[in-house]
Amino acid sequence: MSTATVPTLASFVGGRLDSTGPGGRLVSTNPARTSDTVAEVLLGDADTFVSAARAARHAQPGWAATPAPVRGQVIGSVSRLVESNREALARVVTREIGKPYAEALGEVQEIVDTCDFFLGEGRRLYGQTVPSEMPDKQLFTFRVPVGVAAVITAGNFPVAVPAWYLVPALLCGNAVVWKPAEYAPATAEALAQLFLHAGLPDGVLNLVQAEGPATFDGLERALDEGLIQKVGFTGSSAVGRRVGELCGRHLQRPCLELGGKNPLVVMEDANLDLAVEGALFSGFGTAGQRCTSLGTVLVHEAVRDAFMQRFVRAVESAVVGDPVGDVLYGPMISERFLERFVGWLDLVQPHHTVHGSTGIGRITADNPRHGFMGDPDAGLFCHPTIVDGIRPDDELYREETFG
Repeated sequence: MSTATVPTLASFVGGRLDSTGPGGRLVSTNPARTSDTVAEVLLGDADTFVSAARAARHAQPGWAATPAPVRGQVIGSVSRLVESNREALARVVTREIGKPYAEALGEVQEIVDTCDFFLGEGRRLYGQTVPSEMPDKQLFTFRVPVGVAAVITAGNFPVAVPAWYLVPALLCGNAVVWKPAEYAPATAEALAQLFLHAGLPDGVLNLVQAEGPATFDGLERALDEGLIQKVGFTGSSAVGRRVGELCGRHLQRPCLELGGKNPLVVMEDANLDLAVEGALFSGFGTAGQRCTSLGTVLVHEAVRDAFMQRFVRAVESAVVGDPVGDVLYGPMISERFLERFVGWLDLVQPHHTVHGSTGIGRITADNPRHGFMGDPDAGLFCHPTIVDGIRPDDELYREETFG
């Protein structure tokens, strides 16, 4: 792609674009075709995050004073805008993080579904009346916004997961500082613009494009200044633990959506075809880059061999490759995720056996995958890998292998 057509993105704070880029410049590339530059982004720093929190703090009282049903109408506008731009937004997701287009369409639909569910809550933010033990006294409760929410999200679900945070927070009268994954800046920009064009006042939603360390420093300062009243974080357990500790200093309870090591149990009376179908997508969909991905299959010994034969056959025949096509999965999200996945393969031990493909590690012309769709050397593709013979004391059994 010509550099003349590459958009330059930046943080959006208090209704204004912050083009200073104190955190440097980052290039977002298509992981299925790394020669394709999706966008360049001028990164913010800790000061940018604090400025966004101040802008949100300034705008929040006015947004909170807006009647809840009217805020619900704005969320309804978000739903209609996303639905009208469904295919375009899905194409951005596919191009920037390599999610198969059919999956990307489903993810975009989750935004619409989330909006449609919560917009009705604008008329259902009920309080309570409580009987009093004292004469001439009335007791009642009513809901008030928390204040400013800091939302920090990962890039494997770059539009659905943010919507799960943004929609209810905004509907309930809170202002938001959103820091998306730095490796999905174009997707974040597209989603933020749809929210902003739905009628949100300046400062109610602020987009901070920044890297992790700068974000953490900015969050710490914003909490110290009393600018943030709620934190939502989706990402690794290691970083989530640090975020939780930081919030604990201020007696805040963050919303943490972290990693997982998810099992599938196959009993002796199981429908093996159904079990294989579930294991195939839950284990390898999105190239395994999900906190809900299948990590371990526990199979009853009576059906172990039959299950393995069917599962291996299904994985070996699955189509992997260009996410624009009809594939089980596409590339790893970025070089960082590729390198980390290849590192997990070092944990394979002599007592293990490996199945699932014509090779292991990165798919290339020299390490091909049978039936691969597209040019393997153009992107960041990995062989699907089944490791058999896992024991409870194996590191592969205990650790989340993201990919």
